[in-house]
Amino acid sequence: MTPRGALNTLQAGRAFAALAVLLFHANITLALPQYLDRGLYPVFNMGYSGVHFFFVLSGFVIMLAHGRDIGRPDKLGAFAWKRFRRIYPPLWAALLLVAPLVLLVPAVNHNAAIDLPSVLSAIALTPAKDEPLLTVAWTLRHEMLFYVVFGLAIWRPKLGLPVAALWLALSAILPWTGLRYPALFFFTSQHLLFAFGALAFVAFDRGWVRRPAALMIAGLVLFAATWSIPLLKLPLHGIIGNWAFGLGAAMAILGAAVLERSRGLPVPRWLVFLGEASYAIYLIHGPVLYLVLELVMKLPQDLRPPAHMLFWLVAALGLAAGVLFHLAIERPLLNRLSVAKPATDADSGPRAVAP
Repeated sequence: MTPRGALNTLQAGRAFAALAVLLFHANITLALPQYLDRGLYPVFNMGYSGVHFFFVLSGFVIMLAHGRDIGRPDKLGAFAWKRFRRIYPPLWAALLLVAPLVLLVPAVNHNAAIDLPSVLSAIALTPAKDEPLLTVAWTLRHEMLFYVVFGLAIWRPKLGLPVAALWLALSAILPWTGLRYPALFFFTSQHLLFAFGALAFVAFDRGWVRRPAALMIAGLVLFAATWSIPLLKLPLHGIIGNWAFGLGAAMAILGAAVLERSRGLPVPRWLVFLGEASYAIYLIHGPVLYLVLELVMKLPQDLRPPAHMLFWLVAALGLAAGVLFHLAIERPLLNRLSVAKPATDADSGPRAVAP
């Protein structure tokens, strides 16, 4: 296998995915009746595809960090600790911040009813139908399911690999039958995105890519074409859209990774930083968008900023809050929980997300 050096293109991918989700949420939040009652930028309506990009990245990065661990039960504890450390402490910190805010300003949480079981489920990331506390946590629940399957392959590959194959096969087939919760949680078509990322890493690791620039461009074109289909008022089946986004993301990630490893593809430092902060941005931006809009709507009409300025204001504040959370809470917290050896990009794991 290839060396485990950091790949800054992965951080750039995380930054793109986080920003796409943030702009998507800014647009659909402003479109709510209590705010502007209209979306301002239809181009951002497909920003939810940042989740697809994140899931593909997760498959790639988990293979990069732990592919060698498959079939080595002694590595299971380290795998579980790294995944726990990366996901749960920042999530719990975010929940501690959001919970009082929801009690004070219920609109931040869509005025959804909150009960003890839903709070405990959000803390543990167990399967759930709704997200009454932190909307974006639904993707983290799927991340944890992926980690469980991968952990089983580490522990007992003769069991785990067939289980993974069956899980992916059912996730490819059953959604076409009109699944509903709870079965849909376990077999959504989006689980194939983890496999796309894992297969992209295999191609990267084995040196199968001969024209990485062409592959990266083709992937970006496929991703952008899928993004544009609704803008052109054309139909896009949800499952086909999931896989088209996933395939485009996998091709772009693979091509960029090979380019960086073979030719030193430069990535701007600010983009790497946003990638490092992407999980914090993902966790925090939603409540901040609602809080800012609630405050703005309480102002007299003549003091409110124009609609387009308001969009970029709330988006910028959501981004700034995520970066602040990363610098003040997430990064110090992870540093305290890290093992003695400084964590590489691979060690830090995927920055999980969703709309």
